[in-house]
Amino acid sequence: MAIPEAAYQTVALHEWHLVGSDGLPVRHRTVQVLRALRSGFSSYTYRFDSREAEAEVHGLRGVRVGDFRVDEDGLTAVGLELLRPLAVGETASIEYETVFDWKTVPAPVARRATRKRVERLDMRVQFTPPRVPAELQWAVWDGYGADARLRAAELVELDHECSAHRFVDELTNGTLGFAWTWAPGDEPTLPSGSS
Repeated sequence: MAIPEAAYQTVALHEWHLVGSDGLPVRHRTVQVLRALRSGFSSYTYRFDSREAEAEVHGLRGVRVGDFRVDEDGLTAVGLELLRPLAVGETASIEYETVFDWKTVPAPVARRATRKRVERLDMRVQFTPPRVPAELQWAVWDGYGADARLRAAELVELDHECSAHRFVDELTNGTLGFAWTWAPGDEPTLPSGSS
């Protein structure tokens, strides 16, 4: 069986993850620059784990949000349609945001997994006072799914905006991001009346 030719390459990826004062992620904003490797490239599939949350994806710039489906890995896949097809070598900058309504308390992580090469990755996590983590790490995992194990990590300090940032020149076939722990007694809970 022939391996399908890649239709695009990610030139730059900016991920901004906001954790609310209740300790639960509120939203995740992505700005992505895509370069067409085939003429007529017109859609990008965004995948995320929605087992713990209902999620809405909003196209903020450069895309229209298409259909949602569950793919073979159990991830929710959303088609993001570019506003026009691209010619080979042409780029498009797209911006989309995921807003969460949690069913269960999620793992305290903000990760990005990719099986394709990402030339530049900029990742930021921000916490809303008064709830900030007791410890924050920049981490690498050994796989893609919820069962992936932490392979390596380094401690990170929050800045004056209660955020942390990392820039990576290249990411190929891996998962990295931020992981944190809450102080005892400060772990988040779902609001009463949540499903």
